[in-house]
Amino acid sequence: MANRQTRRLLDLLDGFEMTKSQHDWLERRFENMTVKESLLFRGAMQIEQPRMTCDVMLIASQLDHYDLFYGAGDDARLGKFIMEQIQRPASQARAFLDPEKVGAAYRQKGGNTFCDGHFIRVTSLIDPFLDGAPTLNPDKGDYGIRVRLASRFNTDGVWVGFPDTGEYMDAAHPDELLLALDALEVESLSECIAVDVGCCLPQLKDILSQYGSAAELVRHAIDFGYVWAEQGQGGPQWLDKWQAVMELEDCHRLDYALDLAQNLHCYHFMPRDMELADFGKELAKRDGVYPRDELLASCFDAEGYANQRMKNMGLSAAAHGFVSWNGTELVYEYSQPDMEPTMSM
Repeated sequence: MANRQTRRLLDLLDGFEMTKSQHDWLERRFENMTVKESLLFRGAMQIEQPRMTCDVMLIASQLDHYDLFYGAGDDARLGKFIMEQIQRPASQARAFLDPEKVGAAYRQKGGNTFCDGHFIRVTSLIDPFLDGAPTLNPDKGDYGIRVRLASRFNTDGVWVGFPDTGEYMDAAHPDELLLALDALEVESLSECIAVDVGCCLPQLKDILSQYGSAAELVRHAIDFGYVWAEQGQGGPQWLDKWQAVMELEDCHRLDYALDLAQNLHCYHFMPRDMELADFGKELAKRDGVYPRDELLASCFDAEGYANQRMKNMGLSAAAHGFVSWNGTELVYEYSQPDMEPTMSM
C-alpha cells in the first residue's frame, strides 16, 4: 500500500493519462523521494504546469534544477531570508529595507512559487531530451546515502538524503534534515527511529544494525554526504582508491569508511585502468628520479620502474585497483578499530 507521501503526489496527477509502466515508475519515484524532493516536485509542478505524463516524469528526474528556501513561505519571510542568506546588506542599510518589499521584488522575477511554507525557485532549465525512455531513468534521487526515519506521529516514515545540495542553508542542519523533522512532527532526532538505509557503496552492508540511535546514524550520514560531494576535492581516481582501500581493510561499516576516506594519503594506489608505463613515469616524477633531459627521458624504462616500485610497496590487487598501506599512521575520528591497517591482502 502506498504511503501518505506517495498518495499525495499521485493525487497531483489526477486526470493525467498514463500507461501502466509510467504509473509504476512514478509510484516508485514518489515512494523513494525524500521530503525535500517531494516539496521540490510539488513546487516544480506549480511552476511548470505540465500537461503530459512524460513531462511530469522529466520534472521528477531533474529536481536538481530547482532550489528551496527553507521557511520562506511569504514575501516578508522571503525578504528576510534573502537579506540573511543571499545578499546580506550592511546593518545600517537593513533599517531602510522592508523585508516584505524585498521578498515581493525577488518573487516578481518569475520562475518561482511558495509551497507549504517554503519558497521554490528554478535554478536552471530542465533538459527536455533526456536519453532513453523516461521509465528507464533512476527512481531514486542522486544521493550518496539515504536514511528512512519514522516517529510515533508518522509511522510510515520519510526518507532523508545526503549530500543536500542546497546553496543557502546551515551546513550542520541541512534542509533535508529540517524538512524530515517537520514531516515527522518532532523537534529532534531523539524522537525518531531509523528504519532503513540505502547507500551508494555496496561494500557497506547492514548499516542500520551498526547504530544504536538515529541521531548518530544521521550525523554520520550527513558527513558521508559531504565526503561524497567533495569527491576527494577533485583528486584523480578518488572513488576507486577509496573503494580499493575499503576492500583492503575489509571495511563494511559506515563509520570506518568515513575514517578511511580521511586517511587515503596513508595508502599507495594504482588504478586498474592505468598503463603500467604511465604509472611508472608518475612515480618516478614523484620520487624525483625521472630524467629531465628529453633524450634520457625517452629511454627511461618507466614500466620496469613501476614493477620495482609496486613490488617494494607491496601492492595487492583489489577490484578497483592495486593498493597497500604506506606505513603512515591513520587518524580515527568516527570508528574505533581494534587492529592495525592491513599490510597486504
